[in-house]
Amino acid sequence: MRKIFASTAAVGSLLVLAACSGGGDNPASPQSQNDDFAGTRPADQPATLALEGRLEQGTECLVLHSPDGERWAISDAGEFGPGDYVEIRGERADASFCMEGEGTLIPQHIGALQPPAADRDPARAGGVALTESYVTGSWTAPGLEADCDRPDFQITSSPSETLVIETSVNGVPETGRVVLGDYPRIDWDDPLPDMPIESRGPDGLAILRPATDAEYEAVEVAGNPVEGDGVEFIRCG
Repeated sequence: MRKIFASTAAVGSLLVLAACSGGGDNPASPQSQNDDFAGTRPADQPATLALEGRLEQGTECLVLHSPDGERWAISDAGEFGPGDYVEIRGERADASFCMEGEGTLIPQHIGALQPPAADRDPARAGGVALTESYVTGSWTAPGLEADCDRPDFQITSSPSETLVIETSVNGVPETGRVVLGDYPRIDWDDPLPDMPIESRGPDGLAILRPATDAEYEAVEVAGNPVEGDGVEFIRCG
């Protein structure tokens, strides 16, 4: 998960006084809010972060659990609550009664976000496990342009028993390694990010956006943009 630090203009005093909340059901008084975050750094020198993850109920406050395992207390999640997957930008508080995780974030912006593959419930793929026999072969995106004589990519087993994918990424021919197991993914050469994959059983394979953070450069695989819930391909023959 990438953290973005920047120096910004003064944040309004109401943000500094924001109280921990589980979504607004138990708002704290202005006096308690002032006590909770009295230690925030000077308004002209805030530390601003951009994070993403799933909200959980913590001991005192809601907690953002990121895909790479970090946990951040959230002073006020607004309309969002436990179970929501969100992106948050805001100021890190120097002091808070949350006392949980890496620190406490005072949000300036919160928005819903499509969860990455690493966060998803495996049952959403229909319970079909990715195996060598499942992924090996030719694949094409469905639609009028589908042509199995010219598939979008092929996955084959090399003499070293490594699974190899041959396709194009952002219009450039690329060869990558297909990794199965607990975290199925395509391992491209740097600087391309790893891209999670999942079955869309019984004969589908989806390539998903990188399981990094909320801000990443768009990627096209065989001319198909990888965004939102990923791009799905179907098996040829």
